Amino acid sequence: MTAVAFESRMADSTAQLLQRKGARAISAPSMQEVPLENHTAVFSFAEQLFDGNVDILICLTGVGTDMLVKTMKTKYDWENIHQALSGITVVSRGPKPAKALRKLEIPINIKVPEPNTWKELLESLADNELTSDLNGKLIAIQEYGEPNEKLNRELEARGAELLQTSIYRWALPDDLEPLKKGIRAILDRETDVVLFTSKTQVNHVMKVADIVASKEELRKALEEVVVASIGPVCSGGLESHGITVDFEPSRPKLAIFINEISEKLPKRIN
Repeated sequence: MTAVAFESRMADSTAQLLQRKGARAISAPSMQEVPLENHTAVFSFAEQLFDGNVDILICLTGVGTDMLVKTMKTKYDWENIHQALSGITVVSRGPKPAKALRKLEIPINIKVPEPNTWKELLESLADNELTSDLNGKLIAIQEYGEPNEKLNRELEARGAELLQTSIYRWALPDDLEPLKKGIRAILDRETDVVLFTSKTQVNHVMKVADIVASKEELRKALEEVVVASIGPVCSGGLESHGITVDFEPSRPKLAIFINEISEKLPKRIN
């Protein structure tokens, strides 16, 4: 089985996991995290936090949570930051922000269950007495690369005021050749399965497809392979580009994703 993987941060781990299962892995990193040069949003959040105006902090990613605190520490004392964050309701979208928060010894009031999408996040808020009534509450959202407009609209519809706290943005890799190589492998019908692990990957792959050939040619080629998506948010991104999702794992974890691909897909390919 030949697999193209567009994972970036864990590109080496993804390739190794695929190879251990006997697959030929084509690693095609599709994105990179670029810290924002201007940290106005972070320091605005800090000022509101220290003034006692922030009611809830929603941490969406582990990397972003860590970067948020590190940026605040360039201007403020850690003891003051820790005390302020420990005095508000902190929501962790998944295990990665939870890990970052535990390392910082910041109490977590709400943990969002799998598959950790904005829908589970909203349900968790509604089910907890601390956050069931959001009317008039100021919610700070540690964003990841780009705003989640659906989440933001739903929170505002419940009466919340939002403080969007961007810490980094997603960009294409500096070196596009591995990504182009992965796309060409799909276009040349050299692959059996294609792995996507985020919606941003999908957008970047389709953007670069226009450089290599065209979006339409890639869409047609993807009809002839197994398109594997790690979870519902990623699947939504694929479907928005007219790409059919053939496989999702039972849980949105990389190791489980690849294990289940190796167990279930060869039968479908053959």
